[in-house]
Amino acid sequence: MRDVDFYFDFACPWSYLALVRLQDVCERNHAQILFKPVSVAQILSTENPSLLDNRFAANPAKAAWQSKDLHQWADFWGLKIELGDGWPQNRDTAAAGALHAIAADAGVPFCLALFRAAYGAGEDINQAAVLERVAHATGVDADAVIAAASDPQRHAAIRTNSLELIERGGFGTPSMFLEDSMYFGNDRLGLIEWTLGPVADEDFIMPGQHDSYTT
Repeated sequence: MRDVDFYFDFACPWSYLALVRLQDVCERNHAQILFKPVSVAQILSTENPSLLDNRFAANPAKAAWQSKDLHQWADFWGLKIELGDGWPQNRDTAAAGALHAIAADAGVPFCLALFRAAYGAGEDINQAAVLERVAHATGVDADAVIAAASDPQRHAAIRTNSLELIERGGFGTPSMFLEDSMYFGNDRLGLIEWTLGPVADEDFIMPGQHDSYTT
């Protein structure tokens, strides 16, 4: 079974889009997700400080395109994404809590539920009440999640992941790695699947390849 390193931040809606597809890609191709929550703010402070306060480009036309692209991808996957006032918020507390769920092999359901709470319901996922509710809903020890959310060692792990991503050549989220190959952005999942597979009996046909197959 191959591993896909998944560097993400709950402050990043594109990470939400990526995880929705990544879980499906990994299930089909007998791969597993290695969750590595990071602090985008920490990464951007080194790699791109101009995006610290607003993840969209300073150029209004490009920013409008980015917003449209984000919501078109959300519509494509049937998701609701509302950024809300004050976005992007620091969500390291939620990420620290999620580290317990990840260690308990509940990373996919727990992280997806937190993303839905943040972008679908507009909730503050740093709050203990939200973390507790998500833990109960996904079968994770709620007390352990709350404890992890304030654990300095868990927060240190997030900082370590952030530095690790920078050292591997990363500059934002979502970033995914197969061995030493980096795939940046939620729109790179097709390339990841092409690299992983196919494991199933059917040929994996990329767009543009259809003419080479006969019926």
